[in-house]
Amino acid sequence: MKVTEAVKKVVDENVLYQIMLSSGLANLNAMAREIKGAVDSLTVKDVKLNTIEKALTKLSASKPSSYSVSTTGTEVQLETGIGEATYTLDEFQNVDISKLIMAVSDEGRIKAIIKNGGSPSDLVLLKVKFAGAKHDVPYHPLIMIFNALNINLIHAFRFDRNVFFIMPRKDVVKALSVIEKLR
Repeated sequence: MKVTEAVKKVVDENVLYQIMLSSGLANLNAMAREIKGAVDSLTVKDVKLNTIEKALTKLSASKPSSYSVSTTGTEVQLETGIGEATYTLDEFQNVDISKLIMAVSDEGRIKAIIKNGGSPSDLVLLKVKFAGAKHDVPYHPLIMIFNALNINLIHAFRFDRNVFFIMPRKDVVKALSVIEKLR
C-alpha cells in the first residue's frame, strides 16, 4: 500500500483525526508521530515522519472530511468564579440556591458546581448552546478535540442542546478558539 493510501485509511478510521484535519486545528507533525505505527504497519516499511506529514498536508488540502463538527448558530456564555463543593444531605438544605449551577446526588452526598465559592475558585463555566436538533449536538467530538489539544476539562455535562464545560481559567482561551474555528 502507498503511504498516501495508508495515511488516508488511518485518518478515515478515526473521527478525531477527521475533525482535526477538516477544521485546520491539527498539528500535522504531532499527528504524523501519532499515526506512524499504523502507517508503517499498513505499508510494511519504516516511513519517515516528514513523508507522513506531507501526506497529511495533501489530505487536509483536498476535499473536506465527510465528518465535520459545526458550531454555526451557537451561543457561548462564560461565567468565572465557579467552584465545586460537597455537602451532606442536611448541609445541602442550607445552600443558597441562587449560587447553585448544578448538583448531583452521589452515595448520600451532594456534589455541586456553585457560583462564587467552593474549591478551587479558579474554575470557569463555558456554556455552549447549539442550534438545531438535540441529536446534532457534537458533544463527544468536542471533548475529544479538547483532550487532544490538552484542554483540561474538569466536568462536561450535556442537557438537550446545551453543553456545559467546567475547566480551569487558563484553558478557556484555547477552548473558545476551538469553538470559533469550527464555525
